[in-house]
Amino acid sequence: MEPSISPIKSLRGHADWVRTAVFSKNGNDLKIISTSYDKTVRIWDVDTGEQESSFEGHASQTLGLVVSMDGRRIVSGAKYGKIIIWDADTKEIIRCLSHHTNWVNCIQFSPDEKRLASASSDGTLKIWDADTGELVFDFDDHQGSVWTVAYSPNGTKIASGSKDCTVRIWNATTGKQQTQPLIHDSEVYSIVWSPDSRRLISGCEDGQIYFWSAPTGAQLGSPLRAHSKAIMLLAISPDGELIASASKDHTARLWSTSTRKPFGRVLQHANEVNTVAFSPDGQLVATGGDENIIYLWDISQESTIITNIVSPSFSSPTSHVTNYIDQQTPILFQAPLHQHQTSYRVEPSLFHQNLQARVILLPHPPHLCLLITPIMKSHLQSASLLQSNLRTDFK
Repeated sequence: MEPSISPIKSLRGHADWVRTAVFSKNGNDLKIISTSYDKTVRIWDVDTGEQESSFEGHASQTLGLVVSMDGRRIVSGAKYGKIIIWDADTKEIIRCLSHHTNWVNCIQFSPDEKRLASASSDGTLKIWDADTGELVFDFDDHQGSVWTVAYSPNGTKIASGSKDCTVRIWNATTGKQQTQPLIHDSEVYSIVWSPDSRRLISGCEDGQIYFWSAPTGAQLGSPLRAHSKAIMLLAISPDGELIASASKDHTARLWSTSTRKPFGRVLQHANEVNTVAFSPDGQLVATGGDENIIYLWDISQESTIITNIVSPSFSSPTSHVTNYIDQQTPILFQAPLHQHQTSYRVEPSLFHQNLQARVILLPHPPHLCLLITPIMKSHLQSASLLQSNLRTDFK
């Protein structure tokens, strides 16, 4: 079984599946806003884990959700096409938008918050004036439900993903398509942009994550096989270094955007995971799904994990090394080795107090991989001495 971490909080109160959860900063207070199939929108205090408010203006299951940067406006979408803009402080309805005729799957503000974009199962992508509610653009180019929409961080482009297995990129000012449709092998459920607006990252029904050049529409390398079932939502960290993916395979996972390798341990659920979000400082992740619970995870001490690390053509030295490992908190260190070096010995001084390790051979290129536990800042200085404590034998 894969190593997993434990959530630091469980936010309980929804009576049905959690569909979307986002962080919101209102002054110094950090909140989570959520939608659910119980037809409500709820606000939670991150510090206490307690529910603060419940908004009950929808007559059907709520799904799409976005919150203004100041936390004062909440926009939610529901099953029968209704979008409500709420005043977060008074819980009053500011405006209802009713042009959609089916599920409102995803809602996003433009970076300047002057416009709203909504993606719907009625096959349309609509752009609204956020202040007046006027419909600015009504795109129906997709050949099926539109599952996701995202503005580029610079505000010049809009990307949408659909049941028709394409992503389309639009000029946010003119409404014209910028490139040919980006073709995927399966339905596109979620899209995120890189902070510089030059890359698009898409998550799909087949569990793969695709990387694209936004200016050209070219695919950047092969897709990342991230999950065994559909990816329901992607999120990107504030610094753009990590992607989080939520999946029907009962997990959420973190990935390095530079290496496309797993980052940290699995965020394991007992049921399907529908949503994932990073906190504004990137230290926390929120997930929610078919358990009706929102989980908070502290990822500040996680680190890159290398997968598929033992090749059949190499003899792993782990059988010759005392294997001390706390599966709850691995961290990776590497020491480059000679190409033909096949036997390893770890000095006893390596196992200093609570600092423990196991050794694994990385064949391409050969490295000695030391996984150290526990992850504690007080131990990091000792951990940095591992390479000097490492000795090797030659055959």
